[in-house]
Order: sequence, then C-alpha cells, then structure tokens
Amino acid sequence: MKTKIRVIKYNARRSLQGHYGIMILGMLAVFGLDMLGGSMASSLFGGTSTMSVVLGEAFALIVSLITGIFSAGYCYMQLNIARGREYSLGDLIFFFKNQPDRVIIAGFVLALIQVAAQIPYSYAVYTMDRGTTLEEQMTWMSTISLLMLLSMVLNMLISLPFAMTFYLMADDVNLGGIEALKASARLMKGNMGRYLLLQISFIPLLFLSMFTLYLALLWIIPYMEMSFAVFYQDLTGEYKNGY
Repeated sequence: MKTKIRVIKYNARRSLQGHYGIMILGMLAVFGLDMLGGSMASSLFGGTSTMSVVLGEAFALIVSLITGIFSAGYCYMQLNIARGREYSLGDLIFFFKNQPDRVIIAGFVLALIQVAAQIPYSYAVYTMDRGTTLEEQMTWMSTISLLMLLSMVLNMLISLPFAMTFYLMADDVNLGGIEALKASARLMKGNMGRYLLLQISFIPLLFLSMFTLYLALLWIIPYMEMSFAVFYQDLTGEYKNGY
C-alpha cells in the first residue's frame, strides 16, 4: 500500500527536528549562488540587442548548470539528515568530488525541457506588439501572463518523471546523468499523481507566507524539500515496513 501524503509530511517534520538551521543555511547558500549568477548575467549582458540576449541566456544556462551541482548536493544532505547519518554544509559540494559531469548532463536535459516549455511565452514576448493604448497594453499583459503560467505548468508536468534524479545519483556515485533520468522515470511511474498532490499540499502554507512578508519560506521550503526526500525513500522501499 502506498504511503499517505500526510504520513510522508509527518516523517519529514520528524527528520527536520534539530536540523532546521543547517537546512536553512544550505537553502540560502544555493539560492544565493543562483541569485549571484543571475545578477552577473544582467550586469555583463544587459543590452537589448540579439547578441546580448543570446549571450545572456547562454551565461545564465552555464550558471544554472553549476548551481545545479550545489542543488544536487543539497539533496544529498537531505538524505543524510533523513537517514540519521553525519552531515554538514560540505555536503553541498559532494557532487564536485563525485563526477559532477553527470549532474551537468542531467541538468542540461532538464534545462532543455524548460526551454521547450517556454517557447510559447518567449515567442509572444519577442513578437507581440504591446500596442499604444491602455486597452492594447492590458491585453498584451494578460496574454503574456497566461502564457507564462502555461509555460510553468508545462515545465512542471514534463519534468515530473525526473524529480528523483539527484537523489538517485546521491545514492549511486556511478550512476550517469541519462541513466539517472531514466531510473527516475521508472521510479515515478504510477507515483506522479501522488508526488503532484504532495507538492499541491504545500500551497496553503505558501499562500500564508505572504502574511509574514515571505519570511516563513525559510521554514516552509526546507519542509518541502525534506518531504520530497522522504518521498524518494518511500519509493525506493526504505520504509517498506511502515513508519
């Protein structure tokens, strides 16, 4: 019998007890690196010419692939915490010492999926005329917003089968990037709906975080991430004897 979402979240909270501090620091480190890369891309290639846009996107992709190695290390740290093993912020660089190329390969595939999902939005941004009247500009904004939402949903749905990729590579240092993507798809077969429900279950907390000026995200995001790690453990049969 498949483990219920509430049980997975309960075990995530239990795993986080006494470990919230380092989970928050790890999250901030990864987020900070990602923000720094985005800021550098804007500073170095902030023009509006086609060349500037292309170079900016290329630079942003390279930064995202490097940041992805730290993100994979964050997954490794989550598993160590969930399993009661030794852990530290040094876990963030785990994959730099264990064939980082496989993380880059998997990240590149996921980046291509994201680019493909954003094609309708990107096409509209660069080709649609904003218009001159308020009504025309409002129509443009509504269309762009709708296409952006559509792109986000498409990316999430297409990427869903590969959600366990980094966890699988953390457990097998010899597992290649493409192999990890395939293994994740096999593991997620028949479980994607349950994983989607797990993600959706955090929407109320994310909404309530607005009333704390989003400071509550410091606790909510580690809770979410640990829940995903516990979900992976459930899929691999680590809790086959129950919780």
